[in-house]
Amino acid sequence: PWLNQQHQQHLPLNSPRYPQTTQQVNSYSTRTDKMPTYIITCKENASDEDVKSAKDHAIKQGGTIEHEYKIIKGFSVKFPDGAVTTLESHPSIKAVEADGVMKIQ
Repeated sequence: PWLNQQHQQHLPLNSPRYPQTTQQVNSYSTRTDKMPTYIITCKENASDEDVKSAKDHAIKQGGTIEHEYKIIKGFSVKFPDGAVTTLESHPSIKAVEADGVMKIQ
């Protein structure tokens, strides 16, 4: 009644825009949405090539680089939770910390 019938659009129920099941909805999420983010700090003496090697290592292990830091030698990466120890094993990596919100009391 209040909606002009000429401008109303109807999409088929099987349209990708309107998934029919919860499973279909979940399949639209990317794999990285379900992975936690980690802050990777490289050793102070790590060269630019060492940092690149650490990033390449993270990508090969299933990670996605989110941000590269300029002040410190490091980066943030979305990484499969169960595989984080593979990051810690890289010779140029000093620390691996879960990203999160810090609060000052």
